[in-house]
Amino acid sequence: MTEQVGTAEKPAFSESQNNDTEFNLSYYQEWLVHHQNIIDGVKAAVIYLPTNNGLIPTATLAPGSDVFNQLTELAENQFSLSSPQVSALGQAKSQTSTFGLVYPVQDNQQQLIAFVAMAVNVRSQQELTQAITLLELSTSSLEVVEYQQRSKLLSEQQTFNQQKVDILASVLSESSYSAAAVRLVTEMTVLYNCDRTSIGEYKRKRSKLQFLSHSAQFGKKMNQVRLIENVMDECIDQGRPICFLGSAAETESPIRADKVLNGDTNGDIVNAHKALSEHLGDISIMSLPIYLDGKIAGAVVVEGKAGQVWRQKTAEEAQSLVSLVIPTLADKKEKDKSWLRKTLDATATQLGRLLGPRYLGRKLVVLSLAAICYLLATWVIPYKLSTDAVVESAELQAVVAPYDGYINEATARAGDRVEAEQLLVKMDDRDLRLEKLKWLSEQGKLNRQYLEAVAVRDRAKINIINAQQQQVTAQLELINSQLKRGALTAPYPGLIVSGDLSQRLGSAISKGDVLFEVAPDENYRIKLLVKDSRISELKLEQTGELYLSALPEQKFAFKVNKVTPLTEAIEGTTYFVVEADLLSSSDQLRPGMEGIGKVYIDDRLGIKVWTRELVEWVKIQLWTWWG
Repeated sequence: MTEQVGTAEKPAFSESQNNDTEFNLSYYQEWLVHHQNIIDGVKAAVIYLPTNNGLIPTATLAPGSDVFNQLTELAENQFSLSSPQVSALGQAKSQTSTFGLVYPVQDNQQQLIAFVAMAVNVRSQQELTQAITLLELSTSSLEVVEYQQRSKLLSEQQTFNQQKVDILASVLSESSYSAAAVRLVTEMTVLYNCDRTSIGEYKRKRSKLQFLSHSAQFGKKMNQVRLIENVMDECIDQGRPICFLGSAAETESPIRADKVLNGDTNGDIVNAHKALSEHLGDISIMSLPIYLDGKIAGAVVVEGKAGQVWRQKTAEEAQSLVSLVIPTLADKKEKDKSWLRKTLDATATQLGRLLGPRYLGRKLVVLSLAAICYLLATWVIPYKLSTDAVVESAELQAVVAPYDGYINEATARAGDRVEAEQLLVKMDDRDLRLEKLKWLSEQGKLNRQYLEAVAVRDRAKINIINAQQQQVTAQLELINSQLKRGALTAPYPGLIVSGDLSQRLGSAISKGDVLFEVAPDENYRIKLLVKDSRISELKLEQTGELYLSALPEQKFAFKVNKVTPLTEAIEGTTYFVVEADLLSSSDQLRPGMEGIGKVYIDDRLGIKVWTRELVEWVKIQLWTWWG
């Protein structure tokens, strides 16, 4: 996939960076030479600087001396030291000794700035101590140089950050995507003082040029457009920034932006870059990939002026700027789309996620929904009409007061089971007995008068007395009947469903007052309350099941035997009264128990059963709005 196109003759630094580096290297070399006059007896010295690849020698003194190799070996073995170290390197002539001085220069955060190693000849301990002291004092200048360099880099970074923010603000100020993209390429052209900047979009595995700086139309330059698009494709295929240095940079080799520091130029294919450079007069070209949401979205191509060279630092800055501004452009592009395009794009995205790799959870959800929809479209369940139900007695016998009077004795009350002719209540009959004595006395009086009239043969008086005797006889029969009916008994075996006179002994009652209601045993019917919107579904002989609140663990079968035209209004809803016969019974059943009755209608799709209320409500609303 990749090939080596050449090697660089020298590392490609930006002009300021190159000058800074040359200044540092010369300063360290001068620092060593200067210390030959400060520290007596210096025979050799070397300064190591930290890089990404470790410590490398930057400046040397007397590399050809006989102790230089020993000094470098000593230094390389003690790179991990964090404090100065003194080691003997050998015995010299004239009673002098050679010592290796190893001094790591660190900043306040204990980070290594430089690693200094010196070989000195000394005659006494005092000279050795003096050499160490002078070396320690001199290394402070290395710290100053390092701090100055860091301060300069920080200042440059802050300046660049300010430029990035200014460009971002300029792009944000534009109202449309096209204007914002043109603003970006124009600002980049001005920022890097280059000839032209272009942006391309990557779609269907190829790049398409979208915007050029300082150019509203570029249709007539089709050959040049194709060359720029090929450069974009080449950059996107390799997925990293590419800096191609033309003949203006005195090189024919491409320099990868992330490897120019150490001179590694292998791995980039730059045929398209070279073709565009030659077409435009051997200029330097920098291409940057555009990433959006972790994916390649396009590329930026920056064309330098004659003699202009792109370096690693510039490429890094440009890539940082593009990464900052591109999400803003993407948002503007998305907002500029029509609602139809947004809908189509969102649909395509979701379909791609559903049918493509990954997104396992979404696929499982869709499959589950599809399975549920299939079941709802094919699953047939029994449709049962649910109604409120009340257990009633098939017949109800009322025990009423036979005449006006008072309660003398009550032997039963509601909830008691009674047998036929069992005494329920006995009325006070003292007034009736006195009334009976009165009429018996009247009867004896009339009998005497009748005998006297017969004795004198007074026919008219006899007829009058006969009539009076018949009246007295009728009154006596009435009183005897009332005395007999004063003891009220159960008409048949059953259950007293209402009436409690145990708290009313001695109280007055009027003729016709209902004292008790007696229901026969095991002879019940069900009263169903059916909504008026459901009454059309009920027919005679339909069966169902009754679930009572008092007996939830049992169910009772019933059959509809009568659909009445009677209605009841309950809480604003109209219900029809439907009667049904119980097909099963229980000793625990009592009249008045309430529950739910479910009448089997037919078999229907489950979705129709569960949504029938909603469908009817929607129909009513539609009829209300447009009917």
